Parts: sequence; structure tokens; C-alpha cells
Amino acid sequence: MSCLKMVAISFLFAAMLVDAAAAATLRIPLKKIAPVQDHQLRGSMDNYNFTIPIPERWKVIKATLHFSYVNSSALIPRNSRLVFTVNERPLAQVRLNPDTPEGEVTVPIPADLLKTGYNPCSFWVAQHYTDEQCEDPFAPELWTWLKLGEAYFIFELEPVPVPRRVSAIADFLFDPRNIFDTRVNLVLPELTPAYLKAASLVGSGIALRYEYRMPEITVSQGLRPGMDNVLVAAGQDLTTHAADPTAVRPAGPGLVVRHLPEKKGETAVENPNLALIVLSGKDETELETACKAFAALSYPLPDSAATRVTNVVLPEISEHMLQKGLLPGKTYTLASLGIRTVEFRNIAPPPLNIDLRFPSDLFLSPNTFVSVILHMAYGAAMRSDSVLNVRLNGKFISGVRLDNPKGDYFRGYRVDIPLSSFKSGMNQLSFEAELTPLHTDKCTLIQTENLRLTIFEDSIVILPEVPYWIKMPQLDLFFQDAFPIGRWPDMREAAVVLAEKSLPAANAAVNVLALCAQKIGFPPFGLTWLSSYEPEKTRKDLLVAGVLPALPKTALEKAPIAGIDPLRLVFPQMARPQAQTDEPVRFWSATTLTQTQSPQSLADIYSLSPVTNDLSGVLGPGRAALMQFQHPEAADRTVIILTAGVPEDLLAGSRALWNPTVQGGSRGDLLLVNLQEPNFETLSHLIGPSYFLGNPGRMPVVHNFINSHPIIALAGLLLMLLVLCALILRILKRRRKQRLAPSQG
Repeated sequence: MSCLKMVAISFLFAAMLVDAAAAATLRIPLKKIAPVQDHQLRGSMDNYNFTIPIPERWKVIKATLHFSYVNSSALIPRNSRLVFTVNERPLAQVRLNPDTPEGEVTVPIPADLLKTGYNPCSFWVAQHYTDEQCEDPFAPELWTWLKLGEAYFIFELEPVPVPRRVSAIADFLFDPRNIFDTRVNLVLPELTPAYLKAASLVGSGIALRYEYRMPEITVSQGLRPGMDNVLVAAGQDLTTHAADPTAVRPAGPGLVVRHLPEKKGETAVENPNLALIVLSGKDETELETACKAFAALSYPLPDSAATRVTNVVLPEISEHMLQKGLLPGKTYTLASLGIRTVEFRNIAPPPLNIDLRFPSDLFLSPNTFVSVILHMAYGAAMRSDSVLNVRLNGKFISGVRLDNPKGDYFRGYRVDIPLSSFKSGMNQLSFEAELTPLHTDKCTLIQTENLRLTIFEDSIVILPEVPYWIKMPQLDLFFQDAFPIGRWPDMREAAVVLAEKSLPAANAAVNVLALCAQKIGFPPFGLTWLSSYEPEKTRKDLLVAGVLPALPKTALEKAPIAGIDPLRLVFPQMARPQAQTDEPVRFWSATTLTQTQSPQSLADIYSLSPVTNDLSGVLGPGRAALMQFQHPEAADRTVIILTAGVPEDLLAGSRALWNPTVQGGSRGDLLLVNLQEPNFETLSHLIGPSYFLGNPGRMPVVHNFINSHPIIALAGLLLMLLVLCALILRILKRRRKQRLAPSQG
């Protein structure tokens, strides 16, 4: 959504929330509500499903869906229909006419159908090209194209009053089903490291509750009308920012939920539709305890308006732990991955998709395999060409033949997939059943009720034991699981530095950390905030935020965009394929290892001829840059810099990083974002030198040598066997000679 539209929506909600009785009309693209895209309905019967999330916080008065479609000109209109349903109730029927194959549809949705929660919606189609009974149900001319990328909803809404209870933080205020307004303002009395850490905990807690949606977080030093506010204050600062401190401060660290006070003329009244959350304590330690409790609160209790936090015990965590993440050397059942026993039915059943998330720095070795052990059964009287196809990230990996006409049961059917076929981050393992009946003549009754295939939940996925080792820089890994500052889920080995003590810089850093917490699935309890950039004293992964003129020169010496005025820029020229080279074999760990040992990065695929220029000028308006390079004082650490030319662009750049287009366009060590384009155009390059993070093992190059020179490795193995055989033969001859020799004495 463009910045102009976001501003318009913000003003709309601000005007709506001033008056509790006011209703507002809002237009939202369907792709902002659900992960939909243009879709083709094929065959004589087909459907497409999605859900409409409705939060408890908003009451829908009226809703209307607008979409368009294109159908095949070969359809006959008498019995070809497109139906749209909500919660299994049909709301619209469209006659698919070949004379007018394009159409636009407006579907009014009764408010009582859109209940709090996720409301299932479906497009169903029946398509025919002949009136005769002998019709091919899979004829290629049976299709209808849904233009869901252009579809949109128009909602008429009313806000629901905020309940004055602490449990509303977990189940009412910050709800992932909220598609309408996610703005929240964090109020900090000062921009000290203690307050900034508290703000990062609060912002991360909000982002985690929104799960996958972007919260619009702002940081200010005063309450803002028209949105929820979170006041973070300790000691005397609470007295300054709260009109009635005794009403919002329990004894010790605590949380309070109130209605937001707003001015109407000369008087201050409470807006029941907006919340003021107060996190307080007598000192910085108690304030951090309250913020930790806010970040961890996930259960809808307690139901009182205020609560005192006596203790927060954090869980034991380990390195590389991620939300829904898998660890090497472990075995997981399908049930532990969220998959219960699944039954495939009929000719073209929906596939079974399993998400496998790997840490970004996991070494995807080609010599090891991920083993999938399937326990499954299939029915009788199926044709011998029935098959269960296994796909990884959309690519075919293996197939299981279902060729026994009597049916069968498999216990421990093993499918081995090379680990190098996976990618870092999220992977999707898919099982697609193609079940064919014995008789398929189009003029014969086709029996499909015998088409059954069951995969049981005790099937397992076995991951090999491999090290953590990765070639850097790779900014795309930062958007997968906040690597490398998120190697520990609580970011205990990371630190944040503001180039200047300003609200835009603080806001940008809090936004980036909220994004990192959402990617990891854990608040940054161990994060450190620093008052200055001193890499020689801080051997941690660093996140630096600030406008380009305020960045210290020492922070830009190794950055892809070096200097301030003049700027030192490196322009890639003459891109070409990167040729592989043989390097000397080292039998022990080293920091400069052969490229084929690491997952392929940008530098492994392409070769460039860089041109270095020193140019006058600065980073212009409407631009933001994200850079990544090796820590100047610690070889196993990384520095990430978010910068822009002006403070407004710095804040807009931090919010643009939430956009999927920006995340998908990140590569190498430099990401430039054009903030003036509605879809945020990106430009990424790998300019600086490469470095390695992790420990590849004791003898990683032996594996690489075997992969790179299999014939030489085989010859060496045979030579070793011959030498061993000769040695054994010599020992046997000596032993035989000793036994046959006459005894002496």
C-alpha cells in the first residue's frame, strides 16, 4: 500500500475514533486481507478458498466484495456457473456466458456473516462445454480466470470500546486478525539506553502479537490522539507524563490499561475506543521488568485494570532457536510439525504441505541427506499408474508408486533428499497424490470412493548432523530470521547504536528490532543499547541507525557506501558467470575456504568488474539504504547500517523493510530502496569483500576435495586399500614364518 494511501487511512481512523458513535467506510485490497493472487479454476468442478479475518475490536456494519473474472469462450451458459460463498452460504451466482466472457461482480455480504475470527470464503465453479453426458471433466477449454489481484473489499465499520483489563493486551488490542488499523504510539520521556531498550521490548511484544502483520509503531515524547498509546516511564518521569500518576502506578513494576485521555475543547475526556497502556516502575530495573512482562504476556489474564509484576522468569534458550525452526541432528514427527493424520481422497486431492524452517547459517552439505520416513496406506482397485509425488519448494524430488490393485500398507517407506536441495529459511515439502480409478472411460460411471491414501502422523523427518557455517555478506538472510544479530533468540550477542539522539533514529531502530523479533518469534530480552559507536570496545553484532551525515566516519570506512561528501561508491560492471577455481586443500578449519563448501551466494554465481568512484553529494531524498559488512574489530561479527539522507526517509525506510517486495529484493551487502515509488523499487549489489561465519568442522576440505575431484579421490582410496592389503599380507607372512620356525631351547 502506498504511503499516500496509508496517510489517508490514518486520517480516516483518527476522525472516526474521535467520535465513538461514528462509522467509517474503508476500501481495502483483497491481497492485503489474505495471501491471494490471480487464480485459474479448471475442469468441470473446482474451487478456490481464502479467509476474511475480523478482529473483536471492530464491528462490521456492512461489507461488499468487488472482483472481476474471465471465462473460456467454449463454455455453455446453461449449466456453467461461478458461485461465491461466505461461511458456506452462497451469496452470488454468475452465469458464465461465452458471448460476454469478461465480467465484474459486486457481492454484498451481510454483517451477521462476518463474525469475529477467520471467516472462510470460497469461489466454486461448474463448467461444461457440451450438453451430452459423455464429457471429458479435464478438457483444457474448461477454465475461468479470477482476477483476485485487483479485487477489493469495502467495509463500513464501527469501533468497539476497549475493555479496561490487562488481558486485553493479549486478546483484544494487538490482534493478528486486525486488518483495519495497527497504529500504536510509544511514549518515552528520554532517549536513554534504558528507555530505548524498554521501547524495543514493547515494540517487539506488539509485533509478536500481530504475528505476520506490520504494526505501525511510532516513538514520541508525548501522547498522540487517534491511536493507542503505550507510556513507558519510571520514577518522576511518570509524574510528568501522567495527569494522575496514582491512578496508573501500582506498587512496584506494573501494567495498567486505561482509556486514552483526549482534549475536546478545553476539557479532557477519555476516548473509550482507544487504549492507554502504562508500564511503570520506581527505577530502570523495575521498568525493564514491567516491559519484559508486557513482551511475554500471551494469555488473556489477568482481567483487572492493573497488575503488579513481582517476577519474570525467562525460559532457557539456545543458539539458533527459531519459531517453528528445526535443528540439525534431530528427529521430528509430522504431529510435532503440526500435521495430523491426513487422508487424500478422490482424483485430484489437495496436496499436503509441510513447512521446514532451517537456520540461515546451517551448512547445506551435498554429502548428507534429510530422511523422510513415511507410514501410509492406500486403497484397493486403483490403477497402477497412481502415484504419490514428493516436491520440495515446488520442484519434483521423488515419487512413490501405488501400483498394487489390492491396496497396501507401508511402514517405514524411506525417501532421502539431499540437504543441498533445501534452502536456508523456510522450505515447503509437498506430497501430491495422483489417484486414478481403474475405469476412466468418459461414458462410464467413474468410481472414485475407493481412491484413498492416508499418511499417518507418526511419520518422521530425520535431519542430519551438520555444522553452522555461512558465507557473508547476505542481506537476504537478515529478512529470514534476523541473521546474524538474531543467532541467539534474545539477541544477547547484539547491540544497537543510534548515530544521533533523535526520535526518527530511535523510531527506525525500534521498527527494525520489532521486525527482527517477529522473524525470530522471541522478544530481544538480552539486547544491548549503546550510547556511541565504538567497535573496538563492543565485539558484538551491531545495528546502527541514523542519517548519513550523522554516521561516524569509522562506521563508514568498510561500508559499501563509504564516506559522506564525497561518497565512495562502487559500481558493478560487466556481469558474467563466475568460473569455479581449484584452491589448495587444507585439512583443518580455516577462514578462507573453497567456495563450493558454502551455499551459493551472489559472489559464487556472478563475477563483476567493479568501478570505484569518489563523488560529491549525499544520499538524496526519497532514498534509504541498508548495508552489511564485517565487524572491523571482530572477524566473527557483523555490522548492519540503516541510513538515509534526511530523518523522514530514515523512518520511512525502516517501515519499508516490512514490505515483502523490499525483503524479496534484498541481496549482497547493499540494498537501496526508492521510497517515492508505491511498491518500493529496490536495487541490491554485492560490493564489499566476503567473509565466513561459523565453524565448518575439523576437516571440511576433505569433503570438498572428494566432491570436486571424485576420480582422484577414488584413486587415492584404492591406493590406500592396496597399501593396507600389502601391510596385512606382510604381517601374515611374518606371523606364519614365526609359527613354522623350529622352537629353540
